Amino acid sequence: MKILHILYQSLPQISGSSIRSRDLLMAQKEIGIEVFAVTSPFQIALRKSEKINGITYYRTRIKEKTDISDRTKPFIIRLTRLFLIFTFYNHIKKIIKIHNPDVLHAHAMFFCGLPALILSIKHKIPMVYEFRSLWMLKKENNLKSYFNRFIEKLLFKIELFVMKRADCVIAINDNLREVLINSGIDKQKVKVVHNAINTTLIDQLKESHKEITTSRENLNFGYIGTLTPHEGLDLLIKAFSQYNFEFPNSCLFIYGNGIEESRIKELCKTNDKIFFMGSIDPSRVYEAFSSIDIIVNPRYKNNLTDSITPLKPLEAMAYEKLFIGSDVGGIKELVTDKLNGYLFTAGDANKLVETMRYVSCLDSEEVNKIKEEALNYVTTEKSWLANSKLYYKFYQNLLDG
Repeated sequence: MKILHILYQSLPQISGSSIRSRDLLMAQKEIGIEVFAVTSPFQIALRKSEKINGITYYRTRIKEKTDISDRTKPFIIRLTRLFLIFTFYNHIKKIIKIHNPDVLHAHAMFFCGLPALILSIKHKIPMVYEFRSLWMLKKENNLKSYFNRFIEKLLFKIELFVMKRADCVIAINDNLREVLINSGIDKQKVKVVHNAINTTLIDQLKESHKEITTSRENLNFGYIGTLTPHEGLDLLIKAFSQYNFEFPNSCLFIYGNGIEESRIKELCKTNDKIFFMGSIDPSRVYEAFSSIDIIVNPRYKNNLTDSITPLKPLEAMAYEKLFIGSDVGGIKELVTDKLNGYLFTAGDANKLVETMRYVSCLDSEEVNKIKEEALNYVTTEKSWLANSKLYYKFYQNLLDG
């Protein structure tokens, strides 16, 4: 079975979507699926193709580094960039002629979905479309202009256009599946493949590095990920500063970059026990986890955070770290309170402080029990090796049908 993955971006970026794509392709290759990928004109590309983890990635645009980030670009620039979709279409067509894939697997956004859809019809190749979040929803409606609300609705309609015509749609969680079904997508073709992690890579990192040890008196809290408004880092900094009065030897480490970077960096200066560490290379991410005892994801509650499942809770569990998260939909799908992690009421700094205090006072037996339950949950239910078998089943059903 040969699968062509059509990606907006992939390595070396460290965003959640590119990590998911990388681990998905690696796991599919591991179970015997022949996989290769083509990336959009917005991918960093120094040569026409390259092999990463034994998988060939075809690059559409060869030039110096292009800007892929969470920063909103002016509308005129975005409109101009949209015309690159024709270049992308022609490049995908060439790759199809070379490899003759059995299935086209397009990953969100519609920039990948539309060319894949046309080529799927033209070449009579089944198409899978993977939709991972309501990415077009950036802020709450009361903060948006009429024009921005119009653009969001338009983008969602384009996404729905692709999904209605794809042969199979993959949603990242049950909440998102319900949104798509309620928006008119046939429920029979909307499948759920939850977020997962590459346990093989993490095990290799754990074996090759030494853990930084701390005591229960000086526990270190931390956040590792993208710095965006909905992640709630301002809430975390406020809560930690309150907690720090009672536990003065503890520290907070924040790793990452994004549109909130300058603001978060300034907020970190308000407490000398809060350290802004900036971005970290994927090959050194173990160092970040090694410096932290308790990972915190304090996401605010909105349509986006209720519909997208983060990777960080699973990574924390795999690295055998305690995890605290807000009770938004995406996190609640992964974390059962006091079983494999801890939840607090989203947006409530006092509740977060209470949870941090509670976790700090756990005895070693309780800590080990939570860590063991979390690690078992990840390895048995949330590994990409297990997920890849689900994809194989979906692909085979399309080919048989």
